[in-house]
Amino acid sequence: MARFDVRTFLLIFGAACVGAVWATYQRSTTAPPYGEAQIPALIWTVFATPFAMFWGWFVARRAERWWAAFVCFCIYFLSAFVAARYETCVVVHRSFDLISCFTDTAQALALADASGHRVYFESIVVLQLIAALVTALQRSVKRRTMSDALLRQFGEAT
Repeated sequence: MARFDVRTFLLIFGAACVGAVWATYQRSTTAPPYGEAQIPALIWTVFATPFAMFWGWFVARRAERWWAAFVCFCIYFLSAFVAARYETCVVVHRSFDLISCFTDTAQALALADASGHRVYFESIVVLQLIAALVTALQRSVKRRTMSDALLRQFGEAT
């Protein structure tokens, strides 16, 4: 038996969406070639979604703060690697090509540098939002070990 907690879902995923909007805005303030002044905006592009998601999760479930910090850090850390690999796979042929991911890396790096790593910065926000959606859905399901009939018997029906 499971019950969906809308409040938890809205807090976690809503905060992640706010972070994604902030990340997209920060990305829009930059243009290649990147200078020293644009580095903070690029950092926010990568960091904003998991950071905001952590605060939404913290408000929704304070007792899970350490778990939230760990999961949000993993989303932040691992999404960078996945987005970088995706960029390598896409930038050469303008479509996903698994073989070029591993054979055309020098050409992919040159093309990605020339475009300012546009694919990377766009895909990382999407990847983080997908991870936030999955996490919010998972944390929003409340599992109960007691049956509905037993809960009704004690006046605690859903």
